Amino acid sequence: MSDVRINHPVNPAPAGEQTWTTAEMQEEFTVSGFCAPYVEVTRKSDGATGLLAFNGQPRVYHSFKEA
Repeated sequence: MSDVRINHPVNPAPAGEQTWTTAEMQEEFTVSGFCAPYVEVTRKSDGATGLLAFNGQPRVYHSFKEA
């Protein structure tokens, strides 16, 4: 039997970390760049720029790090 995992999160959100669906992320952030598994964003509330990590299936964004 193979050890391959289908839809296994490559970069899971750490326990207790805030997560966003695509729609939720777009409400709170403006995306300015993409290089999987990260997106470069600007937080709309205060203009802070940084990175969000994301998982492919299901698509969940997490771990905002200000840059």
